[in-house]
Amino acid sequence: MVSFLYPYSFLLLVFLVLLFKKNIQLQINPKIIINKSNIKFKKYILALGYVCLVIALARPVTDKKEINTHINIKKVALALDISRSMLAEDVYPNRLTFAKHKMEQFIDKFNGEIAILAFSNTAFLISPYTTDKNTLKYLLSNIDTKYITSSGTDFQNLIKTAKKMGYTDLVVFSDGGDVKKLDTMGINLYVLLIGNKPSPIKLPNGRLLSKDGKIVMVNINKNILKYAKFGVVASNNDKDIKELISQNFQKVNSNKKIVVYKELFIYPLALGILFLFIGFYSIPKKILPIFLIFFGINAKAGILDWYKIKEANSAYQQHNYQKSYNLYSKIDNVNAKFDAANSMYKLKNYQKALDLYKSIKAPLLKEKVLYNIGNCYAKMGKIDKAIKSYEDALKIDPKDKDAKYNLELLKKHKNNKNNKNNKNNKNNKNNKNNKNNKNEQQNKSNQNKHSDKSTQNNKNSNKQNKKKDLKKSQNHLDKKQNNIKKQQIQNKQIKLQPIQIKPQNNINNIFNKVKSQTLMLPLSKGESKNDW
Repeated sequence: MVSFLYPYSFLLLVFLVLLFKKNIQLQINPKIIINKSNIKFKKYILALGYVCLVIALARPVTDKKEINTHINIKKVALALDISRSMLAEDVYPNRLTFAKHKMEQFIDKFNGEIAILAFSNTAFLISPYTTDKNTLKYLLSNIDTKYITSSGTDFQNLIKTAKKMGYTDLVVFSDGGDVKKLDTMGINLYVLLIGNKPSPIKLPNGRLLSKDGKIVMVNINKNILKYAKFGVVASNNDKDIKELISQNFQKVNSNKKIVVYKELFIYPLALGILFLFIGFYSIPKKILPIFLIFFGINAKAGILDWYKIKEANSAYQQHNYQKSYNLYSKIDNVNAKFDAANSMYKLKNYQKALDLYKSIKAPLLKEKVLYNIGNCYAKMGKIDKAIKSYEDALKIDPKDKDAKYNLELLKKHKNNKNNKNNKNNKNNKNNKNNKNNKNEQQNKSNQNKHSDKSTQNNKNSNKQNKKKDLKKSQNHLDKKQNNIKKQQIQNKQIKLQPIQIKPQNNINNIFNKVKSQTLMLPLSKGESKNDW
């Protein structure tokens, strides 16, 4: 529901009565508008513009609601002793640097407003109350020994200065100086003593401070602790700071309701300016519709961009990247296009993001565009193109640490991949060589086997020849015996005994012997008994 923050602004509408009640003459160019009805039209246009401006002044808002907040209103001032005694080195590296370190611990742990003073014989303000911790640390780090102009420490002057500035809580980081009596003047004083034993003072030129030919030794003065609401010797850890804050600076919260809403004044304001422009300038009736359409489109594109950008940024921060992309895409702006590409990148649509980045031609965004193009290529596995994009980005901004890191990472990845490929190629080559060697050995084995077969064939051939010879010899004997028998038949009167001739060799024994010798041949490498 729409409401108005300043509803009394509508009282200004009373002046509209004057516009219509009195005959107010409008200065119109007669060469452009000669019809009297146009005068009445311009009156209505001016009135409408006036109404829109009044509505804008009333500040229309929507989504109005209240939020409870807790505000810490605690304030404290820190005072750093910069007298020469703080150059003693009984704590590392010296008392001054150690005190600054303890003050940084206090700044980190304290939730509230902090002011910083420095003092020796006089006190001066380093920073007024602020919650900007980074600024406080920066100012504190730049307090150097060059500010030390005196050897004494005037705590009473510090109290007076703090009183004039309206400080009520004062935390002093000092070695105690030579204070004997002190009036706190109603200020809550807290002391952290810096140091632990008598020590010489090392000057900036490297020499030790001496007086009457003797080296000056400075100790910590615990007498100041009597005037402090809280006092302790500073330790090497942060227990003393925690104790100081927890015991003396409890959170003082103020419950406050804050009203939040969405402003709508921009819309009636834009319309009011448009109507006033039309009313105060003479525009021909034929051109007016075209002008309204053209101006309306441009007004929509330009005037509402701030709202779309706000919504898109909010969606991006809430990790709703699709919504942020849709909103950024509706804005005709180079930065919006860049943010739309970022949204696509977050959605892991790297090709779409890459196309959007490449379409951006703004010189001021060139380095960022090249860097993000490199990221897209890297995510897509195109290492060489990613490396080139990072190198181009570094040519524009050589100090881009992220681009340097990504470039080195991808180069290292590429080298490891090349080494792995070379190793795989080498292994493949070795495997191929081993396979060739194995084939050669197999061929050799086959040759041996073939040789053995040839030997076997020769032996078999010899065996057959021997069989033929034996058979021939046997036939010869049989023929001879037949001739003898034949002769006996022919010579019946002569009785001769047959002659038994024993063969010189036994065929079966010879065959068995050859077979046996064949089976006793050794197997070649790579063969098995089944091959036989």
